[in-house]
Amino acid sequence: MSRRLKLDAPPEPVLVEGDARVLALRTAQTEPRQPEEYVAEISRLWSRAQGAFLDIGRLLIRAKEALPHGEYTAAVEAQLPFSARTAYQLREAARWALEMDRRQVIPLTRLPGSYSTIYLLSTFDPPTLNEAASQGLIRPELRRAELVAWRRGRGGEGDSRTALEAKRRKLRREKERLEDELRRIEAALAAGTDE
Repeated sequence: MSRRLKLDAPPEPVLVEGDARVLALRTAQTEPRQPEEYVAEISRLWSRAQGAFLDIGRLLIRAKEALPHGEYTAAVEAQLPFSARTAYQLREAARWALEMDRRQVIPLTRLPGSYSTIYLLSTFDPPTLNEAASQGLIRPELRRAELVAWRRGRGGEGDSRTALEAKRRKLRREKERLEDELRRIEAALAAGTDE
């Protein structure tokens, strides 16, 4: 005995993903028309981009920690759609931002939307970071150029012990980045000469 569903009318047409009608409906629903709608949509996408930068940074950190020595550089970093320097900055920005949030020093919602600005903040020693925060500099709309100008206006980092320690940390991070890049180049050269 066959079980058939009897229909009084033909079924409604199904809109297939990618169908022009689906795309038109989505565009009509989300297309801004007023200035405040443009600002709201751009702001929403910018927030999503910041979250993506942090997610990319997290994945880069995990890959570097999980993969055997040298494999991260040769197999992952060499294949990324951005430079090794960008990968390094994304990792360090994510590491710093997540730590600041975890310690409840600076919540993620107060951080700038750009990974390069977050990375620059991560290079500040604690007194400089505190000064920037007390002057209201750490905020979502902070631009990297504004942060660089603020730091220059302070007269540089000086020769205090904390400034020298911060400089040492920065140089060690740069050394790590250069060593990673050197390993990547050596791996690429070795792969090209082995037959």
